[in-house]
Amino acid sequence: KLTSLQQQQNDLIYGLGQTEYQLSYFIKQKTLIQQQFESLETKQTETAKEIEEKYGQGTVNLENGKFIKA
Repeated sequence: KLTSLQQQQNDLIYGLGQTEYQLSYFIKQKTLIQQQFESLETKQTETAKEIEEKYGQGTVNLENGKFIKA
């Protein structure tokens, strides 16, 4: 009975270790995706400024690519 309980404890400790490792991996992945998202937002802002400098204020219809002056 004691051996069985010890094995159950070992199994739980092993499972906890695996879970902690996976959690660490997911946290790193989340951080990477957040950084990529911030980079994308920066590129979007820069592109919007370039369009505004070239064409003035307005909006772009993303379906047909036409610029509509404000």
